[in-house]
Amino acid sequence: MKPICLTIAGSDPSSGAGIQADIRTFDRCGVHPFSVITALTFQTTNSFGGYISLSKYLEKQLKVLFDTYPIKVVKIGMIPDRKSLEIIKGYIIEYNLNVVLDPVSIASAGGRLSTEGIEHEIERNLFPIVSIITPNFAEALLYANSERESIKNLDTVKKLGSILLDKLVLPDKKHEKAVVIKSVMIPNNDEIYDLAILQGSKKDEKMYRLFKKRKEKLRSNVHGTGCIFSSSIAAFLAKDYSLLEAIEKAEIFFDEKFQRIIDFPSSGLTIDLTYSEEKIRVINQIKQIYNFISQDKKFSNLIPEVRMNISGSLPSAKSKEDVAGIEGRITIINEYPKAIGEIKFGVSDHTARLILTAKEFDDSINYVINLKYEKKWIEKLIQSNKLMLQEIKREEQPKTIAQREYSTMQWLIQNSIKSTGKMVDIVWDKGSFGKEPMIRLFSKDANDMIVKLRLIKQILFS
Repeated sequence: MKPICLTIAGSDPSSGAGIQADIRTFDRCGVHPFSVITALTFQTTNSFGGYISLSKYLEKQLKVLFDTYPIKVVKIGMIPDRKSLEIIKGYIIEYNLNVVLDPVSIASAGGRLSTEGIEHEIERNLFPIVSIITPNFAEALLYANSERESIKNLDTVKKLGSILLDKLVLPDKKHEKAVVIKSVMIPNNDEIYDLAILQGSKKDEKMYRLFKKRKEKLRSNVHGTGCIFSSSIAAFLAKDYSLLEAIEKAEIFFDEKFQRIIDFPSSGLTIDLTYSEEKIRVINQIKQIYNFISQDKKFSNLIPEVRMNISGSLPSAKSKEDVAGIEGRITIINEYPKAIGEIKFGVSDHTARLILTAKEFDDSINYVINLKYEKKWIEKLIQSNKLMLQEIKREEQPKTIAQREYSTMQWLIQNSIKSTGKMVDIVWDKGSFGKEPMIRLFSKDANDMIVKLRLIKQILFS
């Protein structure tokens, strides 16, 4: 099943923060968003006009979701009042939820997001039952019950984080625990830091991870950064990453998105979560390839048992997050190839690794599709002499490589290059125990792929 994640937060009309930013972040991270609204706010990216609590309707929203869906990971943002707090606390305990709490009480544009004094009730009631909190430095001071002080060095921040982590960790903890203090600025320093403090395997052991960022010169604060960061952690937890891995991936995701800011005329700044033009071009190329095969029943014959996927990469791709694919892959419906989900970045795995490895040897390779293997098809393709093929024998790979699928992909491509001196059109293998035989077709772009697919159809089915 597709990973799912719930956000419990306030609604922001500007869509830069709150429930709208959480939903968009979940979608960009490849998880399906569920959402429960705690309050309606009246704000823009640089002004705040108040809110109305929806605590009266909070229980009904939560009940219908938890009665229907197996929700395990939740991001919590705006908690407007004590009634909302009690309801949320009850659901966390009843369903043993893995919770990311962004303990926000003041809007980035100013103005309270909750009733006065509720912060200490949140600390007392929620901190012991959530997995991670993501305060900024001012919020960390508040929840650590520390006097306002300047940041002299990172030791100050470590001390605050340690105090907060102790408030989260109980002897009978059911989830990993962590604190991330965001956007820490050190005097006379051109960098900004996020500091993560995680509970170690031993009771009193703490692990620290420091994430450095370049200090940007912007005309005002960027609206919604805390929401996007905390919801991306929740999304990666929903994809079964460990807490540390989720934090690391959220840092990468956030840094990438922070490079693109929407500057509204006289109305503040917010992060642009839409795809870049470069990513849109990749998505459109995958659509072009998919549209070609989905109109022809003959291509259904080429769909393997593990289903088919088409992946395309950014020219400068370095990780699977730079590679787009079809979520859920391609299957057969009413005799035609049919995509199960949408085209998104970061959702392909096997085919993404193939492209990334191929690009290490030939940077012009950007697209790949996996096809069903049949011995007679390989014989026909070789006999036609119109495409360059290379067989890889899995039984020849070292045992240490066979145990790691990513290493297998590297080995497959490396051996193909070694045997031919260049990147071939097709890499194929007869499979092995637990591994389906497979044909993998590579191309530079959509047009190149369609030419090769048309040729394969002609050779195999004419």
